Amino acid sequence: MRPIDIDALIANYNEMINTLEYDSMRSAGKAKLNADKLVNLHNLVERYTKVQNSKKATPKKEVANG
Repeated sequence: MRPIDIDALIANYNEMINTLEYDSMRSAGKAKLNADKLVNLHNLVERYTKVQNSKKATPKKEVANG
């Protein structure tokens, strides 16, 4: 199974969000079309940020044998 690079994933989602927000500023009709996509992308970024923070916060515990 291939490892998932969460940092790259979050960066790509943020770039998509910025692109859609810029596109929405230029046209009111596109703002309405992009609204649901923006909400979903923001939710994904929030979810992956929580996963990323939880992985960094949990230190590995060593079990003493013996």
